Amino acid sequence: MFISDKMKTELDFFKRLHEHYSIQLGKNFTSIKDVDDKILYILTSASYAMDIFEDGFFENFVITDKALTGKEELLIDAYAFIETDSKQEKHLHLFQYKLHENGTKGASPVDVNQFASLMNDIFVQRELRTGQEVDNPVFKEIIDLTDEFINKGGLRTIKVKCHFITNTYGISSTNTKTFSDLLGKFEYAKQNYGFDVQVYGEKELLNLIINGKIEIAKETIEILMDSPNSYRLEINSKKEEFGLPDKVLIGICNVNELIRLQNKYHHNQLYSENIRLYIGERTSVNKDIIKTITSTESQWFSYMNNGISIICDELTIGDVKTKKGTRPIGMINLQIINGCQTVNALYSAKYNEDTRDKFRPSNILIKIYQIKPVNQLFKQRVISATNNQNAVKTFSFFANDQIQIDIQENLNKLGYLYDRKGEARQNTSKKVVTMVQGALAFRAVFEYRGQELRAGMGQSRVFKKDEYNRIYKEEYTNNTDELNILSVKLLTASLILNEIKDLINEHYKTYLKELPIIKKSTYYLSGLYYALFMKECDLFINNIVKLLKEDNSIKIKHSTIIETFIKQIETNFEQLINKYQEFYDSKKLSGLDKTDIDNLLKSVEFGKQYNIFINDLLSNAKNKAEK
Repeated sequence: MFISDKMKTELDFFKRLHEHYSIQLGKNFTSIKDVDDKILYILTSASYAMDIFEDGFFENFVITDKALTGKEELLIDAYAFIETDSKQEKHLHLFQYKLHENGTKGASPVDVNQFASLMNDIFVQRELRTGQEVDNPVFKEIIDLTDEFINKGGLRTIKVKCHFITNTYGISSTNTKTFSDLLGKFEYAKQNYGFDVQVYGEKELLNLIINGKIEIAKETIEILMDSPNSYRLEINSKKEEFGLPDKVLIGICNVNELIRLQNKYHHNQLYSENIRLYIGERTSVNKDIIKTITSTESQWFSYMNNGISIICDELTIGDVKTKKGTRPIGMINLQIINGCQTVNALYSAKYNEDTRDKFRPSNILIKIYQIKPVNQLFKQRVISATNNQNAVKTFSFFANDQIQIDIQENLNKLGYLYDRKGEARQNTSKKVVTMVQGALAFRAVFEYRGQELRAGMGQSRVFKKDEYNRIYKEEYTNNTDELNILSVKLLTASLILNEIKDLINEHYKTYLKELPIIKKSTYYLSGLYYALFMKECDLFINNIVKLLKEDNSIKIKHSTIIETFIKQIETNFEQLINKYQEFYDSKKLSGLDKTDIDNLLKSVEFGKQYNIFINDLLSNAKNKAEK
């Protein structure tokens, strides 16, 4: 199988970050550190294509490729059924892979058409299904899964996302028109059912992995020119020392200009720099947008909406189109950084069956920043400022905080690389703790928040502001003792979480019959471990903090404290599982539905009883110590 050197580096990076996870292949689970390059390519590309990582990815991604699983699949090599922010909507991701032995072949329009057409017939416009396809075991498996969700009642919807992935090149300059016409066939399904088809070659995947987005080479928006002063252009070429954007344009455009972009591009092209993606037309703000744009109040829209903020690498201003009363604004590598909710709500209003006949296009304010790619600081600040009403931020927004840099320095002294923003790509000599993993583990181990982590599994790379500030207190940067304790706690929690994952992967078959939730209980088990063995864990933390304080690199290098602690987890594993089994079998859980493992572990009641169980353990241990 063809893999370029660049892609090989990224596959190795993905493996290092996820070596404690496992994936099911047929009837067996295989550790990520043991998979070959083909499986690793499938996993890496799918994770970045869906923008889902950690447990949220590995628990939901199902490989169906016949050569790997023995399943009689029909054009579907893998799938994932993913929850969204709305309990009434889920996304069905369907994957087909064409993996070649050399780099000369690329994505075939014929293959993409065959794949997308069949997925549309089976999973989107279901009336087109035939008995032959429905009888296919993989199709039946997915249909049963989706029908179960739909049949739970309410206005439930499933949006289907097709991913055609190759290891060579995707859409090339020679077949752009062919693919554009082909994908245009599915425009009705996209506008009415949210059906999406995306083609990825190695270039697109590397862009996603390294830059977090697939670049939009060149695009144009036409602003309105009611008068010579219809827009404002600020040029900062003489103010480079202040780190300002090269240009800023403020103007007005028709909402159809933005709806056209939404119709043309995918979320990982248009909104990758946005703090959060669309949260649905049922939220109050988005309902108001749709209500306004589909009523006699539509002309008020531009006065009531905050507008859209866009960043790009290059901004050019074209000549006025006198007849249309517009002026084209060219942009290279554009990103909508604020206004995702607005654009998606407008798109929904225009194409939704209930509102499209009432849709009345209005105008909207837009602000476009031309920012040099090297000017990352201003870019991050403007994204943050234009989204300051949001209570969440992606982890990358905090990667350059001083406290994260200080934690990285501390863990480096202990022989661990704290990966804030991909440093593990270059440094392969150290064991890795990622910023995301550390935060997840800390909440699971020291705060016993397994239920919250399970309920928000698809949001592992998103921080709520209050949560972030609670863990990473700004004052710790001026308090060495507190900083050392936090650094060591992040390491400790990660060691516990990772070792428990490895032990579950190794021994789950022994316990699965009596404890069917074991494979998905890592967060709960990690917190329970700390509650059960708090004395040993705290002693370990104190000893490592002392090592940090001494700052003796030779002593740290020859210390066996960490290895001994990991061995201790292995020794205590059976006792841990027995205690968790006791909780699972307790009368407190007798009223819960244990047949639906996912919902059981996400349920508030399960989390409540878990915390009561933890508090009882801690209370008993305290009473025993006092006696």
